[in-house]
Amino acid sequence: MSNNALALLPLALAYIMFTLGTGLKPSDFKVIVNHPKAFIVGLINQVIFVPLVALAVVLVMSPPPAIAFGIMLISFCPGGVTSNMLTYYAKGNVALSVALTGVVSLLSVVTLPILITLAFNHFMQDQAGSISALKIGVVMFLLTTLPVTLGMLARYKFTDFMVRRSGILNGLASLFFVLIVFAAIATNWQLLQEQLASIGFELVFIIVILFALSILTSKAMKLSWFDTKTISIETSIQNSTTAITLAPIIMGVSTLPVIALPAAVYGVLMYVVALPVIALIRNKN
Repeated sequence: MSNNALALLPLALAYIMFTLGTGLKPSDFKVIVNHPKAFIVGLINQVIFVPLVALAVVLVMSPPPAIAFGIMLISFCPGGVTSNMLTYYAKGNVALSVALTGVVSLLSVVTLPILITLAFNHFMQDQAGSISALKIGVVMFLLTTLPVTLGMLARYKFTDFMVRRSGILNGLASLFFVLIVFAAIATNWQLLQEQLASIGFELVFIIVILFALSILTSKAMKLSWFDTKTISIETSIQNSTTAITLAPIIMGVSTLPVIALPAAVYGVLMYVVALPVIALIRNKN
């Protein structure tokens, strides 16, 4: 991947997060007050259980350090517009999905620097150099929190325009997502051929566990099936674009490093696993 193309990755992520913000409105966050238990369960699942499940799988499977760190990196990322669309398809609580995506994305400016630093120090301890939690925090603010906030402001100021153009905005965001995933795969194609079976199995295992765990925790808290479906999707679907974009920044390189590969593979596999599951649960009472 050329340096010029790599330099566009942060802009692509910022645009994707901006489109996420244009889909948010103040009323979306009323679900936090109206359904506090469902929101808290979803938040805990996303911020705590997802990294813990990924860590357990990585420790058991023992992939190479760079792959292990890459898997952890994708587990730290929030959901995205994709989880909202899949929730709609599953006939779930879209307002809850949107609120969880928005809040976790805003929180990521704090959670990602801490978790990335801890994981890097553990899995990449033989890697020369170190990373700065402060730098990652600033990057996350500029690439996620700020664009989401600007998107919400644009939605508030130019509501009619943003609503009318939402299809185009989201279509471009989806295109950027596909291009980023394929760029990461192409850059590490040889390694992908060697590691695909291993990486794929580990990621599928994680996604399946998260679906099952989130349904169990939701039912244990006596949530409705409407909210349970939503939390299971929001917990299992991560924003791989964020992980791919952060990878070269973390490693301080001018090309997409190996740690971006799990996120790229995940960007494909999440649909392979999620769509059949959603087709199964969407009409279940």
